[in-house]
Amino acid sequence: MLALPKKGMARSITEHNVQIEALCDWIESSVLFEQETVTGAQIVDILLEQEIYQTQDFAWELIGIVWSELRHRAQLLKDGYPMTIEAWRLTPTHDWKYVPGHSFCLALSLAEWLPEWARSFGKDYTEQGELFEIFVKEALTTSMKDWKIHTTGWSKTTPKKLTSVIKSVSQFIGEAETANWQRWIKKSANEAGLDLICTRPMHDGRPGVPLYLIQCASGIISNPLWAHKRRTPDLELWSKLIDFAVRPKRGFATPFAFPEVDFRRHCQAVDGMLLDRYRLLTPAASNAAWVSPPTAKRLRDWLRPRLQKLPRG
Repeated sequence: MLALPKKGMARSITEHNVQIEALCDWIESSVLFEQETVTGAQIVDILLEQEIYQTQDFAWELIGIVWSELRHRAQLLKDGYPMTIEAWRLTPTHDWKYVPGHSFCLALSLAEWLPEWARSFGKDYTEQGELFEIFVKEALTTSMKDWKIHTTGWSKTTPKKLTSVIKSVSQFIGEAETANWQRWIKKSANEAGLDLICTRPMHDGRPGVPLYLIQCASGIISNPLWAHKRRTPDLELWSKLIDFAVRPKRGFATPFAFPEVDFRRHCQAVDGMLLDRYRLLTPAASNAAWVSPPTAKRLRDWLRPRLQKLPRG
């Protein structure tokens, strides 16, 4: 098994102070990346050995909560879940290389719980961010077949000024740029928090259709910028740049999986469409090999050196 994360595993005597998503991600990673069965009894032993819990009964109470969350995750993906849950046992059904999308999202989430491991690969997250944006676009294109998805085309490796981005957005949705929009932005501005556009056009090509401006955030939740990003793109600003017939909605894509109560809280903060790990992985429910071969190869190449360095227990 992987080494138990130090983060999210606070000592629990009379109340549970372990973050459910941290323990779930650690269990799923141990199953998928180590290709081994993990049982509730093993986890209880580890929690007691590391003095996070003092009694078996209280530790088993936590396992009940965790297994409920794991079953919820499995229900969301149906046949696309790369492991099986039987009683207090989680068993792999796929090697991580054959489910690169799931493996990618899970590894991105592990950076939250294993910060030292994540920092060992440096502070340049350019490739990670670009890969996540590509992955999100493929996920939406596959699961929302009647919708059209457009990338702004901006990245650190292929930078474009906001002037080009605005023109690209305007042409894609068929809405004009506003008059004197230049006064609302700096000349050095880039994409203004916009990574993807998602729209459901009608046959007549006219406006007044569902339209989402989406931010793709692959970074860790504990980063102060993460909470801010939930409110980007800034719809007020974009309404001064593009003459929308109908105000668009915001979308926010993240590789994390949340307990249901937290999912609702993040939805409220985004005030739009929240695309968490399991919404992004929706195509896996009907096709395990849904990620395109070129993207799958890039994801595996990104993952391989990182998985090799995961701390083992």
